[in-house]
Amino acid sequence: MLTKLKLALALSGSLFAGAAGIAAAHPGNGALLQKYDTNKDGKLDDQEKAAMRADFQAKRAERKAEMLAKYDTTTDGKLDPSERAVMREDLTVKAFEKMDTNKDGQISLDEFKAARAKLGGMRHARHFHRGFRKGLGAAKP
Repeated sequence: MLTKLKLALALSGSLFAGAAGIAAAHPGNGALLQKYDTNKDGKLDDQEKAAMRADFQAKRAERKAEMLAKYDTTTDGKLDPSERAVMREDLTVKAFEKMDTNKDGQISLDEFKAARAKLGGMRHARHFHRGFRKGLGAAKP
């Protein structure tokens, strides 16, 4: 149950994790470095990385609570299979709608490429591909 919830949260939280990786791998980039590089040496040391991880864990916990509040219709503190199915469908539709920038109900190759580039490449594209396999839309050349 928790594994499936974590997977769903990964859809929404993957940007956080990706940003953490970018900050650690490329310490010269971005707002994350500015926020967490407390000693201003241009890189994140172990203590600064730990602070960043703690912040991201808190954000994930908050997101998990939001997901439970929204999808746990039985209010038992966990998502049963039918609740998880509703959550997955909702998240997949939202992802599809973000990709379908011209709102024609289909994802063109250009729309797919733009979404993939925005999210950082193929690592995140697999989440959108699942929506195609479920019949939520068809790519057009």
